[in-house]
Amino acid sequence: MNLRELELFGTLMRVGTTIETAAVLGISQPSVSAQIKRIEARLRLTLFQRVGNRLEPTAEAHSLFAQAAPIFTTQAEIRSRIEGLASAARAPVTISATPAIVEGFLAERLATAGYDNWRKHLRLWVTEPEADVRSGRADIGLQMAVPAKADFHAETLMDVALGAVMRPDHPLASKDRLSVTDIAAEPLVSYDPAWSPMGAVIQQAFRAKGLKYNLSCEAPFCSTVCHLVEACGGVGVIDALTAGRLTSPALVWKPLGNVPTVPLIVFHRRKEPLRSAVLSLLTLLKTPPASKGKGESAQSE
Repeated sequence: MNLRELELFGTLMRVGTTIETAAVLGISQPSVSAQIKRIEARLRLTLFQRVGNRLEPTAEAHSLFAQAAPIFTTQAEIRSRIEGLASAARAPVTISATPAIVEGFLAERLATAGYDNWRKHLRLWVTEPEADVRSGRADIGLQMAVPAKADFHAETLMDVALGAVMRPDHPLASKDRLSVTDIAAEPLVSYDPAWSPMGAVIQQAFRAKGLKYNLSCEAPFCSTVCHLVEACGGVGVIDALTAGRLTSPALVWKPLGNVPTVPLIVFHRRKEPLRSAVLSLLTLLKTPPASKGKGESAQSE
């Protein structure tokens, strides 16, 4: 007996009539009767005797049903599991990213990934991507300059340039391009290398020139740096994605020529399969857009 015939046989054993069996399986009552006759003929066994309006299982049918019981149990478990998987598959994709990536990279890519007019659902955390992915709070994380981690599978989506942001009246604002030597003596608004991967990249660039990386203000995000520099002055270090979306006339951005680019990384938990919706979005995030967005234009200056 194949699996379909076993399902028919097991259903008839449980519900007791061909009419109910047909209703459960979504087929016609004559089809149930015909299939049972074919099974009996092929097996050369009488599985059911008609008694009045009912089919009474024979001893052979009871023996076969007892032997096949684990299959029926597994089938019920699979059906329940499918329902659970279908429900989970409909859950929104959850992304954790830093503000600069949301504003300068992710928002534009989402529109091409079917989220335009929110035809798909998304859950977005703008907190700590590594912690969110590691805990399972997020399906994937997006962050810049993340060092390799044994528990993550990571891929680079693009390389992003760093630059200096300042007020237009700052003495360095007249230069087309700056170096860390130019900004080393300025009051710096930037990131603590002890907790920020981008801060570590900047610190290494300073050390390569024999300069000290002294901060006047430690800030968590590039957007925060911009607000602080606009309000209090000094020089901030931000990425090109953030620079590409600067709207304030009170700030200018200058590329830093001797600072390495930082990779924009997408990552997820290693050796844990991703849902189909997450895989689809991940594929689209890794596909370069047809034309450059503002953040990517700023990167190439």
